[in-house]
Amino acid sequence: MSVENIAARWTRARKLAADLGFDALLVTEKFNYWYFTGQLSKEFDKKMRPMLFLLPVNGAPTAIVYRQTEKALKRSSGIEQVLTYEDIPFPVELISEAIKSSGLSSARIGAEFGEYDRLGLGYSQLADAMKAFPAARFDDGSPVFEELRTIKMPDEIALIREACAMTLRAWDKAVGRFEFGMTNKDVKRTLAVALTEEGSDFDIAGHVTIGNGIHGETPYKEGESIWADFGGTYRGYQADIARRAIFGEPSAEALGYQEQISEILAAEIAAIRPGVRASDVARAVSSEMTARGHKPLGPKKRVGHGVGLSQAEAPSLGLADDTILRPGMVLTPEPRFDLPSGERIHIEEVVVVTETGCEQLTTGAFDLAVVR
Repeated sequence: MSVENIAARWTRARKLAADLGFDALLVTEKFNYWYFTGQLSKEFDKKMRPMLFLLPVNGAPTAIVYRQTEKALKRSSGIEQVLTYEDIPFPVELISEAIKSSGLSSARIGAEFGEYDRLGLGYSQLADAMKAFPAARFDDGSPVFEELRTIKMPDEIALIREACAMTLRAWDKAVGRFEFGMTNKDVKRTLAVALTEEGSDFDIAGHVTIGNGIHGETPYKEGESIWADFGGTYRGYQADIARRAIFGEPSAEALGYQEQISEILAAEIAAIRPGVRASDVARAVSSEMTARGHKPLGPKKRVGHGVGLSQAEAPSLGLADDTILRPGMVLTPEPRFDLPSGERIHIEEVVVVTETGCEQLTTGAFDLAVVR
């Protein structure tokens, strides 16, 4: 992403914040910081080194970062006002300095206090900063953060598209390396290597889950199947797909289950369009499952979710989520059902909601890969 893309995000955020009566946004959480700065810093994994971003509705932004990351931050974001610190302990007074120098001593500041937000610094550190400005109001800014992260901009969709492309290439490569006698750990390692070979970010991990619900770690033999829920990352943006494979020629029964789950996924993708609720999509899937003799979708289960900088973002395609789908949402339709044996039948694609329906960013889930 370019400095211009980052600036466009600030413009969008300022308008949203102003419309909700905020004077500024205070960002401390990893993915939100990545979103606003383009700096995929790993310092967030070291809890003693918080990284913060302060965006006034009017005025230039300020970042507070570990000193050694300053140059990278300026390259990725174009931010000029940067306060730095040297290792530990984190100087809480820098938050006060940023707020005061930005003219926000009596402002209404939106912070990450929402249900799906997580602070990137200790509560006591934030509390100390809040106490320093008794005339200021620190309120829940999650509606702004959720809107920004849920509705992707074109540059974000392009990055997710590339993450999906490399993930599909990695699956094709890995299937060609699967062998009889492999264990789940072997299969997982093989797929992880293929993702790396295809260009998945090294420092920003994707994910690989392998299994079939019942197999454990015994070697795979003729007639046994696996599912893989996995995805690579490209410049921080995630892919999330699921595929199935079988060792040896599939039986009629195995092909029947693959056909069932494919029909259910096709119906789910067809239900994804602007103006419908996430729960409507879930109900469509539940109806398809019961029509095929499977249990209906449970009230707390979901059959997909958003994806972006994080592997799982809002909304959830579940009965409890009435979010209205809108163009720019990137979703992962993923129906599943379990057989009496405990084996899970599960496939997943990635789609983006468009003005008229949805566009698939991945294809191939209907195919049952065969390991020979």
